[in-house]
Amino acid sequence: MPSIILYPIYFDKSRPRRFRCVPKDKAILNPLAKNIADVVRDLGYKCKLEPLKTHPADWVNPGRVEMVLPEKIQKKYVINEIAKVLLLRPTVKTDPLSLPIQNVPARLPENPPAYPKGVLGNTILPLHSPALSGGGISENMFQEMMQEMQKQPGLAGGMNPMAALAGMGGPAPPMPTPQASSSQRKQKSIEPEYDLDLE
Repeated sequence: MPSIILYPIYFDKSRPRRFRCVPKDKAILNPLAKNIADVVRDLGYKCKLEPLKTHPADWVNPGRVEMVLPEKIQKKYVINEIAKVLLLRPTVKTDPLSLPIQNVPARLPENPPAYPKGVLGNTILPLHSPALSGGGISENMFQEMMQEMQKQPGLAGGMNPMAALAGMGGPAPPMPTPQASSSQRKQKSIEPEYDLDLE
C-alpha cells in the first residue's frame, strides 16, 4: 500500500497557506508529530512516527509521521479528518513529555525556545528541538540550515529561506556567514535514527 508523510507544519495555524495542508480555521497552534501520530492511530490507520525527521521550513519542530494510505482513501480526506481531531485536542505544554528521546532529559525546558533574531516560532516544541537544546540555535548551525533549505525544490523561485523559517513573506534580516575551518568541513555529523513503530 502507498504511504503519505505528515509533518506538523501541515497543520500549523501560525504558518502561511503555502506550508499548510488545511485552511487556517482547521489548523492548530503548536502541532507536534507525536500528537499527529496518536490521532492517526486513533482513526484506525497504520503509521510510524519518525521523531528525527524534519521539514526544511520547520527546523525547530522535528518529527513526522509516515502513514499507510488504504486503497480508495484520498490523502486530502485523511488530512482533513486528522485536522478535525487535532482541533479537539489542542497542544498543551506537557505534551512533549509523552515522547521520550534517548539522551534528552525528560523534563520541560526552563527557558522559552531560543530563535535567531527576526524569526518567530512555536512556543511548545519536542524536547529534542534544536531551539531548546544547548541554549538555542547557534549561528553556525543556523547557517547550515539556511544552506540546506536553499537546496530544497519547494523553496525555488527566489523565495528567501529566512522568510520561510519565520513564516513571513517579507525580507529577512541578514545573517553573518561563519567561516568553517578545513577540519570542520571534513567532519560529517552522524545523527542516530530510530523510529517509534505505532503499528
